[in-house]
This record gives sequence, structure tokens and C-alpha cells, in this order.
Amino acid sequence: MGRFSRSWDLVSQSFSVLWADKQLLMFPVLSGVSCVIVTLLLLAGGVAILQPQLGTLAAFSARGNPEAFVRSPEMMAAIFALYLANYFVIVFFNVALVGVANSRFTGENWTFDEGLQLAWKRKWVILQWAFIAATVGMVLRALSERAGFIGRIVVGMIGVAWNLACYFVVPVLAFEDLSPGAALYRSAEIFKETWGEKVMGGFSLGLIFFLMMIPGFLVWIGAINFAGQKGLLIGGIFLAAYFLLLSVVSSAVQGIFNAALYRYACDQTAPPGFSQNLFRQAWSPAD
Repeated sequence: MGRFSRSWDLVSQSFSVLWADKQLLMFPVLSGVSCVIVTLLLLAGGVAILQPQLGTLAAFSARGNPEAFVRSPEMMAAIFALYLANYFVIVFFNVALVGVANSRFTGENWTFDEGLQLAWKRKWVILQWAFIAATVGMVLRALSERAGFIGRIVVGMIGVAWNLACYFVVPVLAFEDLSPGAALYRSAEIFKETWGEKVMGGFSLGLIFFLMMIPGFLVWIGAINFAGQKGLLIGGIFLAAYFLLLSVVSSAVQGIFNAALYRYACDQTAPPGFSQNLFRQAWSPAD
């Protein structure tokens, strides 16, 4: 089975769960809204607190040394705070989503509130994991900015390995009473025991959703050709709304798929509605 057909089947199977339980869409919606609110509050608070230092930092930038401004301790601390807050919000709602999705596979049928209650019970370990993830993200970002071409490739490979090791951290945080470090080890262990050490790009949910963006562009271009500047505005509004909806659906589908893969890795049986063979070959080379 080719990479595209495998990815399409996995998205379709995950989407069928979402279609049967549309309340799962509320988790990525709340996550996105909360990230915007938290970011605005942090920016406003940062400007108020660091206002005296901002003038000095801006002077560095005006003298042709913007790197001094970006890499100053104040700015690095502000960026880290944004990373930490947004990681916490995203993981919090992902834990809630995975909890409700997993209940569909086990026949428990949790409500939306029960998913939030699960995430709230795990809030401190989620915050600790967010700190670790934000730290690693900042370090990888800094190394990538300072490295040469070969160094960026190496950092990119480290980033891929990190993302694979973290793949099951969210469901582990949700369902296993472990510390963040133990959750990372458990996630990597699940991956290794189920799919082995040689992981290949056998599927890509991102590829499917990227292709789904094309109709939005086509409608926008058609509106421009049909109605000129008015079409540019109307088509642009449609495009923004379409991308927003696609982003919400994509996040929900990926959370469902993550929960289903975790269930398969733990039970060695695909949840109802999912293909055992597809899960077994999820990271196998595409034919």
C-alpha cells in the first residue's frame, strides 16, 4: 500500500470517530482560543513589566544589532514564557481529547466535561512536561539558528527523534500515573516495542490535510477571477474560515489517531473501526 493511500485510510478511519462524536471538535477550538488569550495576556504583561528595559533593547536594534535585541535575556525569557504557556494549553486540551476518544474505544463514552476533569487532575504533571518540552524546543531552536548547514541537518534529525520519542507522551500522561521523565521513557518504549527501532515514513496525516487545503485556494482564485477585488475580499474570508475549520478538524483527527495507536500499542489489537494491518504497518516503508 502506498503512502498516500495508507494515510488516507488512517485519516478516514479517525474521521469516522470524529463524525460520530462531534463534541471532540470543541477541544482544539478551546485550545486555539486559549492560546490566543494566553499569548495576548503574556504580551501585555511583559510590555508592562519590562517597559524600562524595552527602550534599551530597542536602542540595540536601532543601532543595527537586532540579534542583541532578540537574544537578550529579557527577550529569551519572554519567548520561553510563551513557549511554556502555549505548550501547557495545547497538552492540557490534548489530554482531554485523548481521554474522551479513548473512552469511545473502550465503551465508556465519556462526556466533554469528563475529558476536562481528566486533564485537570493531571494539570501539575502536564505543567512539568510543558516545561521540559518548552526547554527542549528553545534549545533546538537556538542550536538551529547558530549551526551551519550540516549542523541544521543534525539538529533536524535530533528533532525528528525527539518527536517520535514524544509521540505517546500525551496518552501516557492521561492514563498512566508517571512523572514527565518516566512518561517520555514510557512513550519511547511503547514505540520501540511495537514498531521497532527502524522507523520509516509509512504515513503522513499532514500530507492529507495539506492536499485538503487546495480546494480553498481554488475557490479563492475563482472568486478573484469572477468578481475582482470584491472576490478577493469575499474569497479571502472564505479561505480563512476554511483553513480555520480544517485546522480544527486536523487537530481533532490527530488526537483521535494518537489515542487509537496508543490503544493498539498497549493491547496489540486495533480499536473498533480501525484496521489491524494498517496499524501494524503504520511506520513501515510505503510500497
